[in-house]
Amino acid sequence: RGKLFTFALWEGAVRQHGVPDGVRYRQGQWLADGETIVAVSDEAREERLVALRDGQVRALSADIGRVVAMRTAPVGTRVALTNHRHQVMIVDVESGTSTVIDHSECGRSESVVWSPDGAWVAYPFWTSPRHSAIKLHEVATGVSTLVTTPEFRDYSPSFDPAGKYL
Repeated sequence: RGKLFTFALWEGAVRQHGVPDGVRYRQGQWLADGETIVAVSDEAREERLVALRDGQVRALSADIGRVVAMRTAPVGTRVALTNHRHQVMIVDVESGTSTVIDHSECGRSESVVWSPDGAWVAYPFWTSPRHSAIKLHEVATGVSTLVTTPEFRDYSPSFDPAGKYL
């Protein structure tokens, strides 16, 4: 418990990443480089995003709130996440900077997904306490747009494998 392991038997023995005892890691995911793991850590008594690589642990962002959902980009070094404050954020692992790309006054997003090329992020967005729609965020411009009508409870967006359709 509290340890993050790599279980790839065909690549050698199991290796431990992170602090051996007393620290809990959750939502661990590989970055696109295949060498860095990004996870949420409670080492500092509050949740923070950490990068684990070559036995080293590097804290990325001190104020991400309680992470609800997290996904690493299929290319590059970015992570999209949602938190208990109803925010959707993008964190650049290389620079350690974080940007809040959206915030709802009515509810939190339970999922976030990247397009296969890493140019777009899709997530559910609560427009009222009873209605949610899917929003699409263009990373290059920083613009977020509702792509479904908030008449129902739209949730769990996904892209087709080629990234042509949401």
